Amino acid sequence: MKNFLLSMLLVYGFSVGYAQQTLVFTNSDLLFKQGRELYDQRKYVASYRSFESFLNSAENIQAGQRHEAEYYMVANAYELRQENAFMLIQNFLKKHPYTTFLDKVNSMLGTLLYEEKNYVAALDYFNQVNPNRFGQREQIVFLFCKGYALLETGAFHQALDIFKDLKQKDSDYKEAATYYYAYTEYTLHNYNAALPDFLGLENSERYKEKVAYYLFQIYYHLGDLNEMNKRGDFIMTNYPNHPDNAEIYRIKGEVAYVANNFEDAIAYLKRYESLSQQVLRKDLYILGIAHIRTNRFNSAIPYLQRVTTEVDEMTENAYLHMGNAFVKIKDKVNARLAFEAALRTNFNKQVREEALLNYALTTYETTAAFGESISAFEQFLNEFPNSREANKVKSYLALEYMSTNNYEVAYQSIQRIAQPNDKILEAKQYILYQLGTEAFAQQNFNKAVDYFTLSIQTLPVGSYVAESYYWRSESYYRLGMHDNSINDLKTYFNTSNVRNSKNYVAAHYSMGYAYFSQQRFSLAKDFFAQYTNLERNKTSDIFADALNRIGDCYYYERDFRNAEIFYARSTNLSPNTGDYALFQSGYVAGLQKKYTTKISRLNDLVDTYPNSEYVDDALYEIGRAYIMLGNENEALSTYRRLLVLLPNTQVARVAALEIGMIYQNQEKSTEAISAYKSVISNYPGSVEAFTALQSLEGIYIELNDVPTYLAYARTLDMKVSGISVSHEDSISYIAAEKQYMNGAYPQAINGFNMYLKNYCSGGRYCTSAQYYLADSYYRSKDFASALTEYQQLLKIQGNQYMEEALMRSAEITYDQKNYEASLGFFERFEKIAQSSEKKNIARLGILRCSYQLNNYQRTINIVNEIVADPKSNTDILNEAKYNRAKAYIATNQSNLALEDLKMLSKDTRTAVGAESKYLLAFVYYQQGSLATAEKEVLDFAQKNTPFQYWLARGFVLLSDIYIAQKNDFQAKQYLLSLQRNYKTNDDIQEMISTRLSAISKREKSKVIN
Repeated sequence: MKNFLLSMLLVYGFSVGYAQQTLVFTNSDLLFKQGRELYDQRKYVASYRSFESFLNSAENIQAGQRHEAEYYMVANAYELRQENAFMLIQNFLKKHPYTTFLDKVNSMLGTLLYEEKNYVAALDYFNQVNPNRFGQREQIVFLFCKGYALLETGAFHQALDIFKDLKQKDSDYKEAATYYYAYTEYTLHNYNAALPDFLGLENSERYKEKVAYYLFQIYYHLGDLNEMNKRGDFIMTNYPNHPDNAEIYRIKGEVAYVANNFEDAIAYLKRYESLSQQVLRKDLYILGIAHIRTNRFNSAIPYLQRVTTEVDEMTENAYLHMGNAFVKIKDKVNARLAFEAALRTNFNKQVREEALLNYALTTYETTAAFGESISAFEQFLNEFPNSREANKVKSYLALEYMSTNNYEVAYQSIQRIAQPNDKILEAKQYILYQLGTEAFAQQNFNKAVDYFTLSIQTLPVGSYVAESYYWRSESYYRLGMHDNSINDLKTYFNTSNVRNSKNYVAAHYSMGYAYFSQQRFSLAKDFFAQYTNLERNKTSDIFADALNRIGDCYYYERDFRNAEIFYARSTNLSPNTGDYALFQSGYVAGLQKKYTTKISRLNDLVDTYPNSEYVDDALYEIGRAYIMLGNENEALSTYRRLLVLLPNTQVARVAALEIGMIYQNQEKSTEAISAYKSVISNYPGSVEAFTALQSLEGIYIELNDVPTYLAYARTLDMKVSGISVSHEDSISYIAAEKQYMNGAYPQAINGFNMYLKNYCSGGRYCTSAQYYLADSYYRSKDFASALTEYQQLLKIQGNQYMEEALMRSAEITYDQKNYEASLGFFERFEKIAQSSEKKNIARLGILRCSYQLNNYQRTINIVNEIVADPKSNTDILNEAKYNRAKAYIATNQSNLALEDLKMLSKDTRTAVGAESKYLLAFVYYQQGSLATAEKEVLDFAQKNTPFQYWLARGFVLLSDIYIAQKNDFQAKQYLLSLQRNYKTNDDIQEMISTRLSAISKREKSKVIN
């Protein structure tokens, strides 16, 4: 019994264990089987869960079964289009690179990419699939997707083969395959092949609308216009608001154009244009030509402009027709630009010849800023020497030489002519004359002389010979070559018809100055007198100046009576010359012992011109006149007035010394001593200081108070006692001075350094030695040492070299770009400068330093001072106003710059004038006055300027103006013209490229090529 129970237990235990093992196997197998069945039933969620449970089961799973289950997991994820399906499939492929499901996996990956319209990537997977391993339905779906992807990537022939096969099979894709087969044939321009299938789809609910449009175009391409029109009418009736109707209008417009029915062509194509965001260039060209054929030139131009987005023959023709249209509406400037644009290509020789001829003619008739007209005529003769228009072009070329503003280009062109005729030689003389006046305006007088000489040599009896002699004489005069100047003026006066010369009157004034500079006063006087007789404007500064020079001639000839007469005539004519005339008039009266008259006239000068450079001299001379009249008290009063108003002038030092002398003469020892001590205190180291000390010695001796004198002298740093010391001091200085006078600056430097070391301070010549030492370094171009010595000189108060030391110190520090230091020196110099010339130098220095330091308000202030001074000459005024204008612009006060820029821009032959003309237009542009800015640039183009950079900047600005006006085409033409004609390699080219690139992007966004 016991054994039976044991055996039963064993059997039972075995059975239970066996039953458990069988149960596990059955559940796993069931899950796997259920998963596949559910997948086949397209119940992908349930299938996914079955396989997920299968893979999560506890028992071991066979590798093959696990592999297959993992495939169905990703297949379900694919069918469910889970977000991570693509990643799950890729991970499966990495785990099982040699899977038996490789074709299906690649098909799934490709399909997912296909659905995202990533057709290129999809084909990478599709091309790895063998569809013959698929079932029929799966194969058809796969092939359709692959065919469509091939179509989208432009592989039309491969796509065609697939759709050709699919359209013959009965499936859900048969109709779609038929449509895409026909569409592919159409795309390949196989219209006859596409036609039957499109006709077969005419009644397709899905495709009949699209098919109608393709049939319309196929019949158009096949030339069956009747059928095309029938199809077009059908579309318009059944689909009147369809977006593709634009294509119908386009084609009907083209057909009408070919049939020379231009009115219908315009109507249809304009309708096409209104319905399209982008328009075919060909149809824009047709619209432009159709408008020209109907004499609507203004309407034709905008269409032709829009054609020019590509570089091809269509663009070349469009520009030619556009140019002719502009000619018809009498817009020669834009006609020139259009003809020039046609020349940028060379597709058609006949078109090029016509465009080049018209470009040359319109350039001649308008303004060619860079010598384009001459270049165009030359280019035409070179490219088309046998043209029937060649003789006409040669005649125009000769005329252009005489009218061009670009003289350098014209001169180079003439130089290339081997056998110039008389007309060409006349033009050459004129051009050389103009080049000479340009160089003169730029103060390049040597270059001016060369041009005027060539002008004279070109045609000795030509129209511009007299003027060339006159201006060459002016150039010689400014070069200090007075004999040459006189000889040229003599020749000028001897030329025929010289009285008709516009410079005839001025030539007498010039001859007067040439003789005056040589101190040939009698001859100078005669020519100045002739000038005053001929000059009609009797109130001009030049007329007043001529009277002064006549007075000077009489003065130097010691004919004081006549000198006084002419000074008196000049006195009230001009405030710019009246102070000089008054001073000379008073001075000459004194020479004639008419001291009361002298005093009266010089007092008039001081009262009328309180800021005149002659005030110090006038006061001193008034004092001298009182002394001559025996009125020493009035003399003292006048001298004291001079010392209060202008204490740092040379005559002030002399007046201070004479105050002491007057008191000494009056035996007022106390007052004399005080006066002499003031000279020594205020002007230490000067000649007057040493003279005052010697005079003091005499007074103290007279007073028998030598100890007081000696005690005072010992407080001074002035060596005056001891004959041997004084003599040694003198000869040492004289030796060094002699080397300086001989230009032996290294030896002078050694001598002055030794003198300053041994005898200074306190030496009689210390101040002079310090100045000559500094100047020797300066003349030796050792500017650092010169600056050091000038600064030592500046420490000596009241010395007679103060102006020179400040001016040189300012100059040296400016050249060293130490503008702060330079500004300080110029400001000190301006305060003590006595002559108007030196004041101008100081103010100009302050101006330049302030501008360099970006101290714009200081710049503006000093310019205002310069402008307010009637003695400021033209060159300084121009530079001052130029800097003021730029300072106003820099401080956002551009409106205040306008007046200065208007004045400066009148003469664009100078660098300042050319830049000012550009800036004037730029300011208007910044202010939004686009029409005024445009006017200024175009006016600039009509003027002659050798400073082509600023003219080029003007044209870049003109393009900005047109861009701001939404006129990209006009902007582009000016930029392209500038690119072609401006030859200098600088930042202009980058400005052009940047703007052209932006314009091109905007143009192409609106046009289909």
